Amino acid sequence: MTPETFISILALTLLAAAWLLWLLPVGTCAQCPHCRIEKLARERDHDGQVGRVYGTPLCPVCGRHHGREEDHRF
Repeated sequence: MTPETFISILALTLLAAAWLLWLLPVGTCAQCPHCRIEKLARERDHDGQVGRVYGTPLCPVCGRHHGREEDHRF
């Protein structure tokens, strides 16, 4: 086996591994802590954007945007 062939095989293996990693469903499961943290971060960002658009005040207790009549969401 020549060095060029060996390098080509390694390159193809690396590309195949990168493609398989790209197919993994990161952030979509409900069980693992990483996905739950990502989902909470997206919800908090969305909640902050909506709160700023509609002028809903930021609650100092729970850190979310909601009206005074709504309960705190932790």
